[in-house]
Amino acid sequence: MIQPPLYVSWIVQCESPDEARRLQRWLLPRIDLDHVHENVVRTFPAGVESSRVDCHRLGDYFASIQTFSAPSSPAVFHLLFQRRPGAGRFWKDLMVRTLQSLHDESPAATITVDYKGDCPLPPAEVVG
Repeated sequence: MIQPPLYVSWIVQCESPDEARRLQRWLLPRIDLDHVHENVVRTFPAGVESSRVDCHRLGDYFASIQTFSAPSSPAVFHLLFQRRPGAGRFWKDLMVRTLQSLHDESPAATITVDYKGDCPLPPAEVVG
């Protein structure tokens, strides 16, 4: 069975250095490992709707989530997710929700995957 990568890094390209700094500050509470996402689960047993709310704490799925500036451009930053080795499949949903909220906050920003793998980025890459 193929294991998903432990590290996934995204590049966030903003319209300006000021926007990049603003978005990084905006992200901080949303990538805190104690942040909880609520997921409404709806089922229809015997044709009758039933719903429940499942809560997912980021720290249950990720060992760390961090942003760091790109040395190449002050209008760019990286968003690095480090998955916990035993994280359930919902880690991907949480990562996508975080990226979607970032896009919703700044629709002009472009978000592209930079790295997927089991080794952390070299320390020289992490500056913030």
